Amino acid sequence: MSQDILRDDIEYLIHSDDDGNIIGPISKTHAHQEVIRAELTHYSTWSMIYYPKSGKYGIQLKNPKKHDKYSAGKWDMGVAGHNCYIKENGAFRPLDFDENLIKEAKEEIGIDIEMFGSKNEFLGSINSTDKSLGFIFDRFHYKTQTDNEWVGLGLVIVRDTDVKFEDDEVINFKWMAPNELKEFIEKNDNYCSPLPLVFDKVEKFRKENSI
Repeated sequence: MSQDILRDDIEYLIHSDDDGNIIGPISKTHAHQEVIRAELTHYSTWSMIYYPKSGKYGIQLKNPKKHDKYSAGKWDMGVAGHNCYIKENGAFRPLDFDENLIKEAKEEIGIDIEMFGSKNEFLGSINSTDKSLGFIFDRFHYKTQTDNEWVGLGLVIVRDTDVKFEDDEVINFKWMAPNELKEFIEKNDNYCSPLPLVFDKVEKFRKENSI
């Protein structure tokens, strides 16, 4: 889609191939149509929020009035959102995973995070700063009968458990130890379908790196 026909009143997502190579913008409304969402791949940023002092993860409850029927009223990973295009200096450009995680963390739960481009820098900063930190540690293609996404998966380290819902997408947030979250997933079904996969991947990364 040519830049000169993009409209300011439409939100555009990043359309890509199955390997994450960007094809161009696609309107969010079009991308979420029932017959389209599982066929056209688009970028999404996913993450789990972790509070080291308590050893707990935070998960969010989506607003039941949310337009997406697959997530409305369900528990979900700490912070997540589709990567979109933003307009700068008269031109549209796609948000990368770092930028999008910063944006979504602020909008959904009101936290400011600093992103790191390397694992060593991220790990080395956990105990040397009081800032909340984020790192995208994995990228993969996630495809089901209802979803088709090129995912950047991150871990966010926070310094307290205070959250503030900046928009109306999230209505509750709770903290759970890994064993509690594992049990919650096993005994409940009111959660977004990617949550078990995301939890497993992040928990493996956390343990492997002694966080």
